[in-house]
Amino acid sequence: MSYNDCLQDVPDIFENEIGEALAMRTESLGLIREMGPPDLCHIVKIHSNNRNEPDIGSYHHALGVDTSSSASIAAYINSLQYSLNDKPGWFGSGNNWKIASGTYCTYNAFSKVDLRVQIKIPGGVDAYAITMQGERKEVTDELWKECHVSAILRAILYSDPAEYSVTGLRRLTLATNLREEAHLVEALMEQFWNGWKLGSNAETQVASHSRNFLVDGLMMYFAGQGRFIDCAAEVLSPLAYAPVGGQQQQPPDSRSSLDFKGIDPEVAALLAEAYVDGDEEVKAVQVMHQALKAKPSCYPMLSTQAEFLRLKKQYSAARKIALMAVKYAPSEFHAWAELTKVYIDDNDFSNALLTLNTCPMYTYVDRDYPRVPTPRRINYPVKSEILAEYSLGDNFTNGNYGPVPMNPRPSTDSDAPGVAEEAAQNETSFILRLAAPTLKGTFAHAYKLLTGIVSTIGWDELLQLRSSVFVMEEEYRNSVGPSVAVDDEEDDEDDSIPLSALKECKKAGSENQQSANGKAEITTSEAQTPEIQPDEGTKTGTADSAQGDDQASESNEIKKEAKPEETQDEPEEEDQSNKNESQSAKPKSKKKKKNRGKKSNVQEVKSQEAESAEPTEQPQDKGPEASKEPTNGPDTEQTKTSIAELGDQMDEVSLSDKDKPVAELTAPQIAARETKKQAEEQHPEQDSHLEAQTSKEQDVPHVRKRLCERWLDNLIMILFDDLRTYTNWRTKMHNMRAAGQQVVHQFTQAEWEALGDLALRLHRPSEAREAFESALRIRFSAKAWRRLLELHTGKYAAIQAEEVKRHDSVVPPLPLTSTDSLMMALDAAVWLAVYNDRWYNSMTYPNPLCNHIIKLVNIHGLSKVHNSLISMNLKPAVFGMIKRHLEIAEKFDVTGAKW
Repeated sequence: MSYNDCLQDVPDIFENEIGEALAMRTESLGLIREMGPPDLCHIVKIHSNNRNEPDIGSYHHALGVDTSSSASIAAYINSLQYSLNDKPGWFGSGNNWKIASGTYCTYNAFSKVDLRVQIKIPGGVDAYAITMQGERKEVTDELWKECHVSAILRAILYSDPAEYSVTGLRRLTLATNLREEAHLVEALMEQFWNGWKLGSNAETQVASHSRNFLVDGLMMYFAGQGRFIDCAAEVLSPLAYAPVGGQQQQPPDSRSSLDFKGIDPEVAALLAEAYVDGDEEVKAVQVMHQALKAKPSCYPMLSTQAEFLRLKKQYSAARKIALMAVKYAPSEFHAWAELTKVYIDDNDFSNALLTLNTCPMYTYVDRDYPRVPTPRRINYPVKSEILAEYSLGDNFTNGNYGPVPMNPRPSTDSDAPGVAEEAAQNETSFILRLAAPTLKGTFAHAYKLLTGIVSTIGWDELLQLRSSVFVMEEEYRNSVGPSVAVDDEEDDEDDSIPLSALKECKKAGSENQQSANGKAEITTSEAQTPEIQPDEGTKTGTADSAQGDDQASESNEIKKEAKPEETQDEPEEEDQSNKNESQSAKPKSKKKKKNRGKKSNVQEVKSQEAESAEPTEQPQDKGPEASKEPTNGPDTEQTKTSIAELGDQMDEVSLSDKDKPVAELTAPQIAARETKKQAEEQHPEQDSHLEAQTSKEQDVPHVRKRLCERWLDNLIMILFDDLRTYTNWRTKMHNMRAAGQQVVHQFTQAEWEALGDLALRLHRPSEAREAFESALRIRFSAKAWRRLLELHTGKYAAIQAEEVKRHDSVVPPLPLTSTDSLMMALDAAVWLAVYNDRWYNSMTYPNPLCNHIIKLVNIHGLSKVHNSLISMNLKPAVFGMIKRHLEIAEKFDVTGAKW
């Protein structure tokens, strides 16, 4: 139905009451967390002839409007007057509706205020700012500059319709020539040092000069065109060699610049990345050298250097640099993720999994969406008649995320289900309920790293790797004490205790308990020490045999003082177990108690090492590492050894009194030895059985394990669901093809799209292409066309090469330089251009579609792409949609524009 009060080529959302959209925007200012929602353009229409007609309030959202002054905003609202439906009637114009006033709202992400320009037609402009508390304040020149930069960044960061879509959103081009781009870049550079006020993306914890939304928008703008050298020369180089907040100055050109200290290391990291991406690696190395000399602890520069070395396959050097980045920024996800990538590329998957488990994860903060009241009606006018040959389907509103195309046209195949049947099937589909597509921020990045490991080693190897580096549930349940048996990073004092040694202590302690039933209570911990030879490499026990008679007696006194604490924990349980436990019972009753005894032994060793002020004579069989123990001086800070050194020293410590000379034993130790011999004579069968178990335990390697983080466990389960769904899909496809059945309509269009994304997540692009092509056989799908365009422009070229290398049955894809690949890419580009024009996306650049067309120009050259487009015999209107993207490539002189 056509209304005369609607705009002709702009979406129009009508209010129930005039001004309710502005009131709700004012109320929601306190809920804005990042860059803010898109600009809101609110207009009031009146009927010029009939005064009885009530005024109408409507609005739409906009991105890319020039907000540098009130004059540019007034010009935009005035241009909407020409968009009213002015089709002529029988007698003159058939439209008597006029725009009486308008209010344009744009959010200032720097000062956290909403700048509003109220315009009355004819005449009258009033500009003011609304704070988060709803207070009105005057607008200054600084606020105008900040609002201009905020609007530019929102237009760049929200340019992808697949990532950010809002009901009634109109996108406009930021810059169409070099003069407008220079004005844009100048505004960004002026606010560069204030970029940290905007915040950062979901993968950065603390915003800085090199990690914020302003830098993300700036790099995204130049990276889309491949103009990294222009970005480095015009923007980053003057900023990197200028003092913070001071005047810009050019970097020195001579080799003496290596000693120049006037460089900002964080901005220099961005400059080095731009040089690397622009194939100027020599300049990149020089910049990295200067920045690291100025500040060796700059973690962004260390991460950039580690990534550069990783791409050059210098994994040993990259690992060292990445470890330094982790050391200087332990709470930043980027540093840990880069170290994980180094381990994955170096095929060190155990360390990669451990590093991934250590990554700090942040709560994802979604982008800011506008809060609007329930509209009375929404008008989506068709801008041109070109849609007659391009059936994009009707649309319905999907909440706040804008229109979603849906074509009710039935398929030519009689077996094709209708839209209602597909909707019912989608509600119960397990494929559409997979959790992986819902991952955001650091969790999505971590899942991508995890799928990279699985694509290399496989699922079975991942399970084995997981069980070898993490404590499994059975091991955790059967361990003596979870806080001691595993390395949980919270108790660093027990990091050097291997799991196998704890099991030996548990079994030997149970043996001593059984042998001592009905006899005198043994108060020394030497009687409970298992018979383990020193050459087996165990690291638990006491240090009596390593320090001589004086330290042995001192250790016994310490142990006697610690014994009451050990026995007072569970006295009732101990008495009950002594009464009820028979001599042939299995040693399971006192695992926790014995483990506490062993843990106290380790603490005794540490206290003994710290309190020893006199140098003692070392035994002859001591290793070189044990002789390096600091024993001179009573200062505990100087005598304290690290956990790793303590573990090395305890390798040489004897855990048994059996190898100790009788002259070195004290009276309680001799009594304990005699009691143990008597117990062995009374129970020879049990002793032989325990010796056999001890020999088996000695064969187990001493491995330190850690607890797996809950979020990583969840990601592994999500990966399992993906692999199970993928396996079922491929099995079903194989069986149906073997039976000669049609497979296209076995899944709905939404399921085919989900299966295509699933194949891309699992690094199977050939099967993803098959799924997206099947989705297009049902009806139009912007998502399927976008994925196919990415496949034909080289976005997944790396994983395509890996897939062909690992799977012999995979047919190699078409070369990117082939004409067939170019024509398929242009076909997808035409459909997406028509789709963008239908939904009011007039933003030529930055735009993902323009980025892919520029990549085609980089690969094939501008002349070949233009001639191939002419050969498709498109309508002039459609040809003009693609041609304007080629004009951008020519004006900004991208690679391939000259040939």
